[in-house]
Amino acid sequence: MFQGLIQRTCLLVATTAETLVVRQKHAFDRAVLMPKVRCHFPKPKEVKRIKVHGWDARMSTPEGRRVIMRRILKGRHDLTH
Repeated sequence: MFQGLIQRTCLLVATTAETLVVRQKHAFDRAVLMPKVRCHFPKPKEVKRIKVHGWDARMSTPEGRRVIMRRILKGRHDLTH
């Protein structure tokens, strides 16, 4: 009886730990955070906006990472352009 309980507890702990590791790994994954896919070629102004305010530009500097974190904490759906 106790072995079955211990095995179930260990299995539950292992699956919970795997879930936590997976969630932490995808904290700043572009594929998870930006699921929208554009089907048309971007216009020149869109290219400039994305280069200035986009994900890569934000993640390249410490201040940009702070901007993203503030938007996460505020609950914004779109973090960057």
